[in-house]
Amino acid sequence: MSNSPLEPEILLSRLSRRPRYLLGAMITITDPPKRPNSTLPERVSTLGTIDCLPPEIMSIILCMLDIQSIARFASVSFRGNAFVQSQRAYRDLVAFVPQVLLALGRTGLIHLHSVTKLHAALRMERCATCAEYGAFLFLPTGERCCWECLRYNPLLRVILPRQAKRYFALSERHLQCLPTLHPIPGNYDIFVKSPPEHCELVSVKAARDLGLKVHGSAEKLAQAMAKRCKSRRFIIIGRYLQSRPPIYQGQDLLLQPSQGNIPPDDYFGMASIPFPSISKPGEIEDGLWCRGCEVTRHQYDSLRLPRDVLVAVVPLNCEPEQVLVGLERRARSKESFLNHIKHCYGARQLVPELASGND
Repeated sequence: MSNSPLEPEILLSRLSRRPRYLLGAMITITDPPKRPNSTLPERVSTLGTIDCLPPEIMSIILCMLDIQSIARFASVSFRGNAFVQSQRAYRDLVAFVPQVLLALGRTGLIHLHSVTKLHAALRMERCATCAEYGAFLFLPTGERCCWECLRYNPLLRVILPRQAKRYFALSERHLQCLPTLHPIPGNYDIFVKSPPEHCELVSVKAARDLGLKVHGSAEKLAQAMAKRCKSRRFIIIGRYLQSRPPIYQGQDLLLQPSQGNIPPDDYFGMASIPFPSISKPGEIEDGLWCRGCEVTRHQYDSLRLPRDVLVAVVPLNCEPEQVLVGLERRARSKESFLNHIKHCYGARQLVPELASGND
């Protein structure tokens, strides 16, 4: 007896994809480290005075450390290594996202985030700044994020130190307080850009927070920036970088009015990396992209998309191309994906049984 075409696994195989052009636009680690052998011969070992602490206190302390510090702690003694290996947060990070840990090390940001923070990001699915599935990790902040927010949220950008100095009215001394990211050589963004040699980048969010601290308010920061920016182009970029994106609680960002012309992101992808999630049942998910949304967008581009479908998908005050491209580039969890394809026009074109199955 043949399997039904509406079986979840069959639908996933026919309708889901993982677009290389999106995943390759981010940091790519081609040689992820192998998981170290945690089975060591038993030996009498001590941690000195730390041995006096209750295990619960030790766990709290270890999870407050960053990955580099906890790895150093593990190398102190056999007992230290055994205790580190007993921590679920550390084990999960090493087992499921070794490429992310390596990327943090190579970019010089390994010291920024605690094991607890990274593990919390691993165990959540939603983008930190919207309600969608976040298929990527923004390394400077340790936040899970989606493609759309990486593209349009100014706080999820990195810029050159001299740009941070200009747009946030900072001094050379102030710049020394900002964590510096060293881009990993490679090709980034959909348009294939490479970072300049010996390039250093800083987080817009960190620079903005420091600028607010230095100048006291958003209004004074804007005034200080305007004095440094001598051209209209620089002022427009500065205003965008200083802005906070609007928050639409429980609403789809794609279906909101256009934000207008947004300055290009010259360093897109150089601070972000694909980031799986651990679902509630304990399964690892990497995010799924819909082939049906790809079909819908192609039909629109070739003027073959029915008018009633376009009206149903794109609100009147939105740009169709932006909405349809955004849906095509949107990742979803397995559960969300299976719900989405029930109503996706393109998915019904690829699997006609979906239409009859939902009637």
